[in-house]
Amino acid sequence: MMKKNKLHYAWFVLVGAILIRGFSAGGINASIGQFLLPVANEIKVGVGTLSIYLSIMSIVTFLFLPYGGKIINRYDIRVVASIGAVLLGLVFALCSTLNNVWMWYILAIPMAVGSTLLTNLMGPILINRWFVKNKGLIMGIQVAFVGLFGVIIQPITASIIQNKGWRPGCILLGGATFLVTILSSIFFIRNSPKDKGLVPYGAKEENDNQTASNSNAVQIDESTATKSKSFIMLLLFMTAVTGVGVFNQHIPTYGTVLGYSVNQTGLALSFTSLGTAIGSVAIGFICDKIGSLKTCYGIIGVELLALFGFWIGGTTVAIFYISAFFHGLVAAGTVVIGPILTLEFYGEKDYEKILSKVFMGAPLAAIVLVPAYGYIYDFTNSYRLVLLFIAILLVLSAVCISAGWKNRCTIEGCPTWRK
Repeated sequence: MMKKNKLHYAWFVLVGAILIRGFSAGGINASIGQFLLPVANEIKVGVGTLSIYLSIMSIVTFLFLPYGGKIINRYDIRVVASIGAVLLGLVFALCSTLNNVWMWYILAIPMAVGSTLLTNLMGPILINRWFVKNKGLIMGIQVAFVGLFGVIIQPITASIIQNKGWRPGCILLGGATFLVTILSSIFFIRNSPKDKGLVPYGAKEENDNQTASNSNAVQIDESTATKSKSFIMLLLFMTAVTGVGVFNQHIPTYGTVLGYSVNQTGLALSFTSLGTAIGSVAIGFICDKIGSLKTCYGIIGVELLALFGFWIGGTTVAIFYISAFFHGLVAAGTVVIGPILTLEFYGEKDYEKILSKVFMGAPLAAIVLVPAYGYIYDFTNSYRLVLLFIAILLVLSAVCISAGWKNRCTIEGCPTWRK
């Protein structure tokens, strides 16, 4: 039985999840851009040619996500984490030996598989297994730490690249990610509360070996969920809001177009990161308090304010900074709100499998819209059409989440209390 006078082991699992995602997402994934120029210069290719490997990673992530959820559902999550550590951490370290661009293209495939397991799926799945109450807040805290890890790791990585070169940078960053993930798997991560003879944090323990269940709980299987109208609407919602969020990669260019200096546009990105860190916790907390649907509407409203600020951002740099901050809040929402909505719509029965498919909209949006925004600017020499397109995406996201929320009640197996 669980001893209530001791700290629940779920908090140690959360520490492990934070460390793993902090080094994989806040470390390697967030720092990859710093390697592009030095690598391209040494192997004598253009930055655009080298950056194709990032597109390959996005495509592989999109294709692998449905399988990733099934793998985590089938095998011990510590084994999966170890495999992810090899595919992301050790392979990134192996990149230090590369001398041809096609080698980067090949290694992008295992790196994408490892990244999908460690950064997209593992955190939400562990939190769902180990926590019953305040899931939104816990997920938000985990995402916020990714940003904080990035704040620490990225300057260190930049210093290593500048002083030692990009090859030692790959070795140190990849090696650190591998070691942290392996050690976290050994000392913190456990597959489920049953492994420790516990029930999830927040569950009411009544009798020994009693399953924590609720006859009124939502329990929709994967096949039923993914064939429903609500799933299509949820997938479109996630694609649309991610398409809004990826505009942060164009904020420096847009700031330059508005006439701001490199330092000012860099500070704007800092405000975006600050908004992401705060938004991760705030959105999870708000979801727990007022529900996920109202939170989605709130996210959309905040981004509309950000868009208006960007539209008139040339008036004063303060407005530009505030808009970047608001945009950061919304960018955080896409990571936090997806797992919460999936749980709200379909329950825990096939959560891992369904969540992996819900997340397919994110890489799809990144693959298409990040370059599309750039092409729109190239052809028009302005970001006005981009901002208008983002406004359309916000309207689309509001329509999709409303329709998805309504249709979630018509799925076969849905409890009568929700209809």
